[in-house]
Amino acid sequence: MNRFFLSDVHLFPEPETHPGRAKFISFLEYLRDSEDYGELWILGDLFDFWFEYRSVIPSGYEKCLSALERLSDEGWEVHFLPGNHDFWVGKHFSEATGAVIHFDDYLLRDMNGKRVLLAHGDGLGPGDIGYRLIKPILRSVISRFLFSLIHPDLGTFLARKFSDTSKRILRNNLNDIPKGLREWVNGKFDDGAADIIIMGHSHIDTVSRNGKGVYVSLGDWLTRFTYCRLKDGAEEPELLTYEYSGDQGNMRGGS
Repeated sequence: MNRFFLSDVHLFPEPETHPGRAKFISFLEYLRDSEDYGELWILGDLFDFWFEYRSVIPSGYEKCLSALERLSDEGWEVHFLPGNHDFWVGKHFSEATGAVIHFDDYLLRDMNGKRVLLAHGDGLGPGDIGYRLIKPILRSVISRFLFSLIHPDLGTFLARKFSDTSKRILRNNLNDIPKGLREWVNGKFDDGAADIIIMGHSHIDTVSRNGKGVYVSLGDWLTRFTYCRLKDGAEEPELLTYEYSGDQGNMRGGS
């Protein structure tokens, strides 16, 4: 079984342009057309913002949701760990895509005889104290209820104004893993908790080895268009870049 991992697509609704939307949907179709079924793990921030009201879900994501549904219908297992931009996903998203949602800060799975730790990465490790303090409040039932009282159009507008991730990422040249996150990763290796750690959040695409394990930082689908593949029987994961010509895509090795 082949397993694929990606994060930080940061989709926002059509008709707004997005540098990675067509590439991402093409990648999903590429997986669906492959001969072997497997698992797709989306490790957070698929959306720049997502909120499900009782009877309303965000519009403008129909192509993405349909592509994920087709992948699930074809026999793929789709798993989703919400990130700091889409932690309010729920049953509507799951029912529309067939994805299994995991609301854990991180997961440990046995894959190919290796202990693999999966996470988005927000709030892990020292530093960013303000966000770590407010994280449980933002994700609480009370916060969800209070936000649901706002009209969907106004709520989405306000959330998008506060987010604005795509413009920030495109404006800044990110080139290093946050120190606190790297310390947390090294601590997990030192504790023997995992052999492989795969995470997003930093938007950096890199593979690091420290003698105790392999850390994959997944990059994003705003400027890098990278994903990780763990092939059945492989000792280590691969970090690859998806190239999209407009009609079809292919992949090449990443860093």
